[in-house]
Amino acid sequence: MKSKFILLLFLLLVLAVSVSAQDNQEYHLKLLAVQEQGDKHIGSDADLYLELKEGSGRVFLDTYPLTKLDTQISTRFAKQLACNHFDLNCEKYDFIYTIKSQSSIIGGPSAGGAIAALTTIAVMDLDYDPDIAITGTINSGGIIGPVGGVKEKLEAASKIGLNKVLISIGNSKNKGANDTGLDLIEFAAKNLSLEVKEVMDIDEVIFHLTGKQLNHKEFSIEQDPEYQRIMQSLQELLCARTEKIEQEILNKKMVLNESILNISNERKEKSSIAIENKDYYSAASFCFSNNILLRDRYYSESKTKISEIKNLFMILEKKNIALENKINDEKITTISDLQTLIVVKERINDVKEQIKQFNSSTELGEQYYLLAYAEERFYSALSWMQFFSMQGKQFVVNDQLLRESCISKIAEAEERHQYVSLFINPITISHIQDKIDLSRFSLENKEYELCLIKAAQAKAESNAILSSFGVDEENILSYVESKKKAVERTIFENSEEGIFPILGYSYYKYADSLKEQEQYTALIYLEYALELSDLGIYFPEDTFREIPFEIKEEWILFIEGILVGLLAAFVIILIKRRK
Repeated sequence: MKSKFILLLFLLLVLAVSVSAQDNQEYHLKLLAVQEQGDKHIGSDADLYLELKEGSGRVFLDTYPLTKLDTQISTRFAKQLACNHFDLNCEKYDFIYTIKSQSSIIGGPSAGGAIAALTTIAVMDLDYDPDIAITGTINSGGIIGPVGGVKEKLEAASKIGLNKVLISIGNSKNKGANDTGLDLIEFAAKNLSLEVKEVMDIDEVIFHLTGKQLNHKEFSIEQDPEYQRIMQSLQELLCARTEKIEQEILNKKMVLNESILNISNERKEKSSIAIENKDYYSAASFCFSNNILLRDRYYSESKTKISEIKNLFMILEKKNIALENKINDEKITTISDLQTLIVVKERINDVKEQIKQFNSSTELGEQYYLLAYAEERFYSALSWMQFFSMQGKQFVVNDQLLRESCISKIAEAEERHQYVSLFINPITISHIQDKIDLSRFSLENKEYELCLIKAAQAKAESNAILSSFGVDEENILSYVESKKKAVERTIFENSEEGIFPILGYSYYKYADSLKEQEQYTALIYLEYALELSDLGIYFPEDTFREIPFEIKEEWILFIEGILVGLLAAFVIILIKRRK
């Protein structure tokens, strides 16, 4: 018995030493940068180190010499993205990143891909090839984005003896003033004895560095039958409304100008195509925008008096208040319920905003449009109420958890917005700040669902801007496809968990319908889909819904009593055996 006790103690000591060894191990990758020399830029290298310490997920960054603020922000972003993308247990570590360079280097997000990769390698303790470098941003969905100065960076990589450099899709076509059209993959192979590979996402980066396929699982997303049935009903309601408004225009013997007719017919055609493809959300969206157009023209052509508009707004305001009171009584038990509540509350708030604008408007043409938009937005809110009937896995959704998720999403949105503001004039992206301000206002007023969607939209729009940096017209479609695959994986993983993200899937389908003609708009909707497809991470699964709290507590005490009894029996037996 004594020898067994010593063996057990020895094994525990070995385990403690191995854990301690991993915590103290330093992981390293080479960074490629662009160094400022007067008015010129030349390639240079730097070193990225990561050490894990037992902790709570905090991030520390030390740089020699100091880098710009965006490097600090991008480090936190890259770490968090890696942890989420690979579902890593990052909460038990503190992350100490160190960047060392011989001279001042240009700050920027180009180290994001390397930071995300090294974070993954360290937490999973993977073997990797330190003679491979990655230069590229890391974006939502794990997509690797393009960066500048690639030719100079490849030259620096060759000088320090690296054997392979990973860059983003399309980044091999040099766009410099002196080398337009230069194929950098061919240039590196012939002149630098360097292999250059284009990669789409962090999964490919990890594969090149470690030889491991972490996300090799094949997946395909399927439309939930219940979602399809409800969305088809919603689409039928909105498209039937188009026919109703057209009939009202016909009854009034109004003649719409050719431009308006062309726009309306184009939207109707798009809606019909979407219905044929069973893409009911896109069809509903095209009908919704057409309804606003036609209703606006109806009021304009009939020369509706201001007194009538005021009266219609008063009636609409009363209906809107009644609807808001009704949904406040809805019991939220699933993520589908939560997403439905988010959609309906956003539309109710939009109606309120149109009423505010109407009260301060003096231009009759604008008032027609405000009324048309408010009416159709309210009708859309009513239509979405059908989704409260959708079944799904039950979660704990209460004010406290909603408030916490709202605060988290605001923090994420502010970080992305601050990041974008380093590269773009804040005035140009003031609409993103407006959404953040509205989310904060909603938080203060305990409108947590509205807060959540506005913060998510602000974050998504910042991500869309960051993602599109450096992506030219030639590569935008392939980039949208890459983002689409990232969304598909997120939707698939949630569906596998029994959570069909009705809002994320709807945005995904709408983006797919836009990708051929409106790539940048499609990119924004894909970012919306990413943000709103994974809300379950903020709410624990409700596994005790049918068990009262008192009973759960009694069960816990009962189990604890059994464990204490077993432990006491074990100790008594051990003492007797020693005697």
